[in-house]
Amino acid sequence: MMDNILHIVPYTAQHGEFILSQQMNHKILQADAEYIKIQGNAKNLEQDNLSFTGIVNDKPIFSAGYKIFWGSVAECWFIATKEMSNYSLSVAKIIKKDFAKIAKKHNLKRVQTAVRKDFIEGQKFAEWLGLEKEGLMRKWGFDGSDQYMYARLF
Repeated sequence: MMDNILHIVPYTAQHGEFILSQQMNHKILQADAEYIKIQGNAKNLEQDNLSFTGIVNDKPIFSAGYKIFWGSVAECWFIATKEMSNYSLSVAKIIKKDFAKIAKKHNLKRVQTAVRKDFIEGQKFAEWLGLEKEGLMRKWGFDGSDQYMYARLF
């Protein structure tokens, strides 16, 4: 796939590990990436038909999806390399198009995510996807950062 075209494939742990080994798409997110590499496990994000990866020239540039907490409640997540910025409009359209469709297909009633208080672009993206800010979670981030909880009910 060496064609500079964005291809969408099911997410695998190898995609997540590659993305986290690269420079993240925003410097604020580097602390989170470092923590995930040490404490996390990209395999934990694998769930059938709930997550996907965008690949350009055989390299993952972003992954996104849902992680079921319990029943019909899930956390939505997104990780990306700095190369994703070359395709940001296409990536945003893909995520927006499938965000509600996947949630409804899997009968999710609540989808939530945490966004760093200092990551304004992430907050705007969450709101663009239809998530509502529910409140500030102090010292909730991997690095002790304050984060907002966003959620969307279906």
